[in-house]
Amino acid sequence: MKVRLFSLAAFAAFALASQGVAQQSEDSLERALADLNDGLAAPAAQSNVTISGDFRARNRWFDDGNDTNNRDIDVRTRLNFGFQVTENTRAFVGFYAAEAFGGSMAGRWDMADPLAPSNSLGDHLDRAWVAVDSLVGDGGTAKIGRSYYTPGSGRLLGSDEWDNFVTTFSGIWYDHPMGGYNFHFAMLNGVENGMTATDDMIYIAAFNFDFDMVEATGPINVAPYWIRDETSSNTTASGTHETWLGIDLSGELAGVGYEVEYTQYDFGGMGDSAWYVGLGIDFESLESLPGVESGALDVSFSSAGQEFAVPGVNAVGTAYGNQYHNAAGFADVLGTTGIWTTDVDTFQIGLGLVPAEGWTGRFAYINIDTPGTDYDEFDLSVGTQLNGNVAAWFGYALTDPSGSTLDNMTTFWTTLDLAFGG
Repeated sequence: MKVRLFSLAAFAAFALASQGVAQQSEDSLERALADLNDGLAAPAAQSNVTISGDFRARNRWFDDGNDTNNRDIDVRTRLNFGFQVTENTRAFVGFYAAEAFGGSMAGRWDMADPLAPSNSLGDHLDRAWVAVDSLVGDGGTAKIGRSYYTPGSGRLLGSDEWDNFVTTFSGIWYDHPMGGYNFHFAMLNGVENGMTATDDMIYIAAFNFDFDMVEATGPINVAPYWIRDETSSNTTASGTHETWLGIDLSGELAGVGYEVEYTQYDFGGMGDSAWYVGLGIDFESLESLPGVESGALDVSFSSAGQEFAVPGVNAVGTAYGNQYHNAAGFADVLGTTGIWTTDVDTFQIGLGLVPAEGWTGRFAYINIDTPGTDYDEFDLSVGTQLNGNVAAWFGYALTDPSGSTLDNMTTFWTTLDLAFGG
């Protein structure tokens, strides 16, 4: 299992809104903070055990130019124990406690809220799994339990760490190198309805391989996938399940890094498609400008059709459907369904910056076209590492809605992160 990022230099580590994560393990707790792990380990007498974790304090100030002026400070902490049981067997246990941005009134529960339902508490054991290499001598890796999981780019399923609450799934996973084609299969719990005929599952099958038979194009990473979600069968007579059939391509051509993803959605009599194109373009002339980090621009486009939906939207009991798939801008106007929200087009262009020694940053313009409202957003983010391995990140967004009665919105984020262990 891995963390998969679109590796363009222009996509700064602190630009958390730019890309989804493929978290298929807890080997990295935060994609932007992996380099902070300082090697803290369990005592020598328990050398087969590693301890890791992270602490995040996040402040948001939001003003919609009218009557809303929210100021929040919310925290999340995670503690993880990894066990190397044998050379081929691993076990993992992870705990977390978190507060929702804005508190319980935002619709989620704070840490240890005594009024929260038992399945919604903000503090508990949220991950526990065992993985075994070549369980039956097949050369693959089998895993069972509850885990973070974001297949592929993360635009369809999972969480990109924007929210304090990261989606976890119970199920089984299987990976096999298969001669370089890297087969992946998962069967996850969807909606469990006890001893009835309506228990539902989510199935994922995918490959990931490098195509390098055309010298002129260079290596192309090819990642086709298929997802079937049966939970939609509880909501409508028009379809018994939803499916997504897609492919993600990434590589570099003539000095331009790229990622292209396309997926086709089907739900009974409904169906539509969504796509994403991202480019990283190097311009040596930009490096001469003050404060320009790499002389590179990142540009991306996306579109989702009128009958397109990400997993969880049409389902009942969508515990996995209310977490962030891919944030579009710091103002977060699209919410949990991300850039592939139904009938939405997005455009983003960003420039990496070095505003001062030891600081990195990004300036971006984002256009989000939704039914009835068109948003123009300008984002500025900067980040640095403070003493004691504390990472600091600051993000500011000015958002101008048009085509509606909404006023300009201002959003300011401050995030402090400390990762520990290894």
